[in-house]
Order: sequence, then C-alpha cells, then structure tokens
Amino acid sequence: MVKKPQKFQDEEVKSLKDIQSEMDQVIIRFGQIAINREALSSQENQLRTQLSELKGKENNLAQSLTEKYGKGNFDLENNEINPVD
Repeated sequence: MVKKPQKFQDEEVKSLKDIQSEMDQVIIRFGQIAINREALSSQENQLRTQLSELKGKENNLAQSLTEKYGKGNFDLENNEINPVD
C-alpha cells in the first residue's frame, strides 16, 4: 500500500517556520560577530604596531637625554632631571 503525502497543520507549519527564522537570525549574528572579531583583530594589530613605535621613540629620546644630561630621573612636572650616581 502506497502512502499519500500528508499536509502539516497550520500550527506545525508556523512552528517550523518560526524555528527556521530564529536559526537564520542566529547564523546572521554569528557572522556579524566574526566580522567584528576580524575588525577588532586588525585594530589590535595596528595598536601593537603603534605601541612598538612609541616605545622606540621613547627609548631614543631617553638615550638622547641621558647623553646630554647624564643618568637621572626625569621629572616632567618640574621640568627637571634629578641626577643619580
């Protein structure tokens, strides 16, 4: 005996479509998170490069000031260098 296809009830169809719609939204949100993660990763890399460059500038300036004024502690509030032995 061959069985005929049966129709779902309207409530069942609605439930299936609602679940599919929610699944689609979750998938979209996962995609958005992945895109945001990539953007944040790119920003993080740029900031690491910038930080590295700033540390290099700081070291160069400190070396230059040490050569000019000798070893000491820089006091930026009073615009002075306090020599150390």
